[in-house]
Amino acid sequence: MTSTTIPGLSLVLILGMRHGLDPDHLAAIDGLTLRTQATNPRWAPWAGACFALGHGLVVLCLACAASLMPKFVKPSAAFFSAMEWIPIVLLFALGILNARALMQKNGYRPLGLRAGMLPGWVGKLSGPAAAFLVGMVFASVFDTALQAAAWGYAATLIGGTVAALLTGLTFSAGMVGTDLLDGWVTARVLRSGHVDAIAVFRRRLGWPIVLMCFSMSAYGLVGKLDPAMQVSEAWLSGLGGAMLAAMALIYGYSAHAARIR
Repeated sequence: MTSTTIPGLSLVLILGMRHGLDPDHLAAIDGLTLRTQATNPRWAPWAGACFALGHGLVVLCLACAASLMPKFVKPSAAFFSAMEWIPIVLLFALGILNARALMQKNGYRPLGLRAGMLPGWVGKLSGPAAAFLVGMVFASVFDTALQAAAWGYAATLIGGTVAALLTGLTFSAGMVGTDLLDGWVTARVLRSGHVDAIAVFRRRLGWPIVLMCFSMSAYGLVGKLDPAMQVSEAWLSGLGGAMLAAMALIYGYSAHAARIR
């Protein structure tokens, strides 16, 4: 994950793109796009990109700050081992939460874990500057902050501060790309004029995201229990790219369907 080789960076890019599909991100982008569509329609398609830019800026700052840690402190191997458990547990919890929501008859909206930890005013903001701010606040929640710091620290041990900066930039670029696409398609679906269009769009994305959450959680668990079961970075990059290509097809179909409506 922290290698600065081409396969290593491609995997970091894939992880950033997958992070952009986090249900918390999708729920936040839904709300921001909807509110911005009502107050400033011109900026509505860019709500996802502004959110991701704010999020990525904090991730980048945390990774760079963590690159200075080796000068003052050297966390134990147990610390990094604990950090690896956080995404495994959270991805599994997100998969369960969203699978349950998808099986309900009511309209589905992506469910996340971070939204409940944030102050109420965050869910009432609109506009590009507000989306940027909300993205920054989301990145400050414990799991994202801890993972960014851990990756930055580990990257520094391999290639110094430049490696930490490159890792943070690559991860953020993948996340911005995904959230830009999501915000753009969400705005297009909203403009179709159908009341239930967003619910249909999110349900179409819901099961693939649940599958992605469970798959990545299971792979992480197997790798922790038996490191010999881990595959190479190149294989992981290829599998991740295939999953994201499938998601891009769903986005493309949704945008096309909204245009027809």
